[in-house]
Amino acid sequence: MCSSRSSTSLECGMPDSDNHTVLIRYGNEQVPVSIEFRQRKNLSISVHSDSTVTALAPSGKSVAEIEERLQRKAKWISRQLQFFDGYRPHPEPKRFISGETHIYLGRQYRLKVRRSAERAVKLHGRYLEVLVPLPEDVSTVRRALDSWYRDHSEPIFRDRLERTLQSIPSLRGMTPKLRLRRMKGRWGSCSRAGAITLNTELIHTPLHCIEYVIAHEVCHLVVPDHSGAFFRLLSRTMPDWETRKSRLNRFVIR
Repeated sequence: MCSSRSSTSLECGMPDSDNHTVLIRYGNEQVPVSIEFRQRKNLSISVHSDSTVTALAPSGKSVAEIEERLQRKAKWISRQLQFFDGYRPHPEPKRFISGETHIYLGRQYRLKVRRSAERAVKLHGRYLEVLVPLPEDVSTVRRALDSWYRDHSEPIFRDRLERTLQSIPSLRGMTPKLRLRRMKGRWGSCSRAGAITLNTELIHTPLHCIEYVIAHEVCHLVVPDHSGAFFRLLSRTMPDWETRKSRLNRFVIR
């Protein structure tokens, strides 16, 4: 399975599906790296915007060998973590009360929680209005908002997925399965069976960022790895993908 994360990656070019965590040292830093073994030829290292580091390693290699190779990349890993730390906005935990700022498609909206027998969420101008019987019940407000975000994300994601499929001649008419769920550390993924999963949190980012993640995963339907062929296809499909990815990197998965 290939994934689109808020991250930078390095291809370093096969125990099966075992997960291991090792500590990589650079100066005074100790960075945990989660290793997953798969049927692949190269070692792939990804540094994510939430300060996690993951690696996909070829099956058949030992943990010690992979750890040694990761250690040789310690300087690069440290630099990527510093890069993301400079972008990370460190948002305050949401309290789901009136006056709080929430984001939809990259734009900020002021939350307005009102008491009502009706349960609904409405977008009015620059306000997100939440109608619930008990405005002081934070969990109820949160569930109402989460449901609203999900209901609005699905038609947008499906529309952009169809548009992207139409832009690649070999994929026109294809209908890959689309799954929506909240994920930690990744914006999207494409399974070996050709199912695309998108993080529901993606609805908080601008539309051009959503389009980038979908294009990334759609290209994996043709090229399952991050080889040169993959990036050539991505560049043909979306010439400005690097600019869009840079913008996406400014958002943190909650």
